[in-house]
Amino acid sequence: MLGIRIVILGIFLLLIPTLIGTLFERKQGQTEGLIFCWISGQMLTWAGFLVICVPMILLKQSFSLVSTLFHGYQGILLLAAIVFGIYRKRQSVGIREKKEMIKKAGRTAHIWWIVFWLLLILQWVLTIFLAYEEGDDAFYFATATITEQSDTMYLLLPYTGFSTGLDARHGLAPFPVWIAYLAKVSGIPALVVAQVLLPLALLGMSYGIYYLMAKHLCTEKEETVGLFMVLTEMLFLFGGYSLFTAENFMLVRASQGKAVIAGIILPFLMYLIMRLMRSLQKQERYGIIPWMLFAATMTAACLCSTQGTILSCVLIGIAGLCVAVSYKKIRLLIPLVLCSGVPVCMALLYFVVK
Repeated sequence: MLGIRIVILGIFLLLIPTLIGTLFERKQGQTEGLIFCWISGQMLTWAGFLVICVPMILLKQSFSLVSTLFHGYQGILLLAAIVFGIYRKRQSVGIREKKEMIKKAGRTAHIWWIVFWLLLILQWVLTIFLAYEEGDDAFYFATATITEQSDTMYLLLPYTGFSTGLDARHGLAPFPVWIAYLAKVSGIPALVVAQVLLPLALLGMSYGIYYLMAKHLCTEKEETVGLFMVLTEMLFLFGGYSLFTAENFMLVRASQGKAVIAGIILPFLMYLIMRLMRSLQKQERYGIIPWMLFAATMTAACLCSTQGTILSCVLIGIAGLCVAVSYKKIRLLIPLVLCSGVPVCMALLYFVVK
């Protein structure tokens, strides 16, 4: 029975986001890979959960209603992914694609990848058997548990279970409610999901983002991607010199929204900026779909933490301005500002409800 529940959780954490992420694939059968589809699809589902959940919290609606609406949202995205997949497949019929020569990786490259996977498995094992107790868990994970059991959102104190007024400050970043949703659909207790199973997926997602970065940075020497990933792992493993480093956040409290901001959202925004710069270098047309992914990622930042609202806008503002000036494309600031629309609205809403 436990195995079936873990499979269901895997479907909602891996399969569904990957299928939804195919919406961001390029035309004519070109693909960015399953890792890109998984991460981008997760960003889109997180963005949708924020847009659905926050109004329901402010209106003091039930958690069950949020779950039902989010089921419908995912169903619409899956249907759209299937339709667009069939459309792209028909468009690519008759197009003869050039197949690139597959370069055989050297023995050294294989060794680096073996080392990477051994270290990653070690981190997964430690995550399962050495669950770290952190002070904020008493609030966030208790919130997820009480949300699932009481069918209310931020109306009960997570420390005592007594009724309270609407906690709008935390309600504007309802990442624990998403954890409660995973617990509800899988049947696994929210605490087990948050402390044991969810960190496995989030840690893999973080490394997946750095893998995508490595492919962009190591285009001329792809055999060095494995070395890049091993060095990244070493930085993670020995990055606990402070309680507030991004490495420490991802390794010991990955299921907290602030850790997702530091270890997933901001690095993925940096990767999207790298893709934008590559398109400008190659003078390729940057269509509307990549900008939609920018907007979804910015919205997902608001789900994880109220700090993500500010940090994502600051990152996009500084990096976007540098890119626009460097490439003399000032008009790039217009879509970047539009992508920041939801974070700006969430920031204004924070001051209203506060």
